[in-house]
Amino acid sequence: MLKRVMTLFLICGVALSLGALASAQNLRGVWVDTKSIPRTPEEITTMVDQLYHVGFNAIFLESFYHGETIYPSSFLASLGLPKQQKLFAEAGYDPLEVFLSEAHKRSMQVHAWVHIFYISLDEAGEILNLYPHWAVVSKEGKPGYQSGNHFFFWLCPMEKEIWDFYLNLFSEIAEKYPVDGIHFDYCRFPEFTLADTCYAQAHRQSFFASYGLDPITLSPLENPTAYKQWIQFRTEQLTEFVRYLTSNLKNRFPALLLSCAIKPLGFPLGLYPGALQDWPTWGKEKLFDFLVAMTYTSRPREFEGMVHWVGTFLEETPFAAGVWAFNQKTETILEEIKRALCYCYPLTGIVIFAYPYLSKETLHALTQEFLSGNCSPTKAFLPLSFYQVNHRSAHVFFTQEAVTVDGILSETSWKRADWQNNFITITGEPSRYSTSFALLYDKENLYCAFKLELLTPTQSRFREHDSPVFYEPSVEIFIDPFANSGIWYQIAINYNGTVYDSFSLTGSRFNGNWKVAVHKDSNDTLYIEIALPFQELGKRPEKGEIWGANFCRNEPEKDEFSVFSPVPGLYATPTLLGNIIFEK
Repeated sequence: MLKRVMTLFLICGVALSLGALASAQNLRGVWVDTKSIPRTPEEITTMVDQLYHVGFNAIFLESFYHGETIYPSSFLASLGLPKQQKLFAEAGYDPLEVFLSEAHKRSMQVHAWVHIFYISLDEAGEILNLYPHWAVVSKEGKPGYQSGNHFFFWLCPMEKEIWDFYLNLFSEIAEKYPVDGIHFDYCRFPEFTLADTCYAQAHRQSFFASYGLDPITLSPLENPTAYKQWIQFRTEQLTEFVRYLTSNLKNRFPALLLSCAIKPLGFPLGLYPGALQDWPTWGKEKLFDFLVAMTYTSRPREFEGMVHWVGTFLEETPFAAGVWAFNQKTETILEEIKRALCYCYPLTGIVIFAYPYLSKETLHALTQEFLSGNCSPTKAFLPLSFYQVNHRSAHVFFTQEAVTVDGILSETSWKRADWQNNFITITGEPSRYSTSFALLYDKENLYCAFKLELLTPTQSRFREHDSPVFYEPSVEIFIDPFANSGIWYQIAINYNGTVYDSFSLTGSRFNGNWKVAVHKDSNDTLYIEIALPFQELGKRPEKGEIWGANFCRNEPEKDEFSVFSPVPGLYATPTLLGNIIFEK
């Protein structure tokens, strides 16, 4: 049944209307950042001509970055803010005007790419110096977050003054210039694992007035119901911001195309906040003409999986796939473009991030790719209901036998365990390789054993804890002890036994006390065995209890990522994991 349904949905059967596709059909876009903008109008002409001859038909031009515009802004000047980025003011010209003139001569679109809530790096910047109460506030009281050696300053989506600030700024762009569209970026909160925001006093008081609770006291583990309300409270505020801007802009400028960059896992699911960017709702309400998914990875199959994920949740909303070009091989970029263009509506094109990462070799190869038209859309997206109905379950049997974690699996309990196989790929095809797993538990641990058909011998490069072992042959376990609540632990193990682990609420800062063993037998079958202490998982199961879980295998060199329970393209699928049932 599963195979038959998958086959049916891999054939396009969606009737497309011209109106639905007018905004993004056959989109071949590229982001051009401010640092890449040439210093003279003549050089802009050369750049636009180059992009035109490659085959691009849209330029997403970074026009508002770190609180400043590339064009002379009377609106910003009226607030006492810099009128134009210093570099272009000193050069004495308006890059946006020149790009528009040259692009339109060649029938290319120009979308003004604007950064919204991420506002400055390392220093607060002019806007926050003038309006310090606009800053997002983390649970620790900071206006953003530290990552590595840098501090990222953000504005708060719930601060209503910001709403009118951006309406006035974007209206100025649309009134002053014949831009084809405005492209929203960083239209989200900071990612939860980087910073939990916004705990400004006014927003805490507003939530308290509605729910009688101070959100700064809430924990997703200790107060799950109330914390869900806090997630929804902030999510809805951001969606209201989007509704306010897009409705006003569409009323005033009906021909203006509005788009937004979205993070595939940016929207909340259960107790997983993401970046509080509810783009599935934005799609259903048609707040934007099209969305651009940040499907960024160096692995084409994973890229295709992310495209699959976005298409599953958007259903009838046009979107383009973002292709990551930084430090990528030309053949990888081309392969990802090819795979994206094999999908039917609502996927309607690609946008490459970004111009400075495109070498002459890549640009030449892109010319051939765009002109060849060698892939007709044939793949469609399965509905979300398919995964909700077809999730799989595995039984976990209690053992009184002592289990030695050695990878040999000599205990009798393993022979009686509920061994599961028939893995499928993240894009829905049957796995080409034999993978099976089983589970046991005792009073202290959950035990998991994988049995793998070993492919061509591979040397595991990573040998230090929390190295990115999932970039080489490996297995992964996702476990939600709270029954698909949106909270999960991730444990990845390469074929050398090196472990990467993370927790959805804290990221890779989490480190569990796992015991792992790897063993290869004389038939080149690989066994991976792991003990997961319940103390580390934060909960001990009762008889009959059901946890969310999935079991995965990475074979990146073979272009395959497979799972036990079907997923719409991604392993970490909050609330869409399979089940494990604890038996006695």
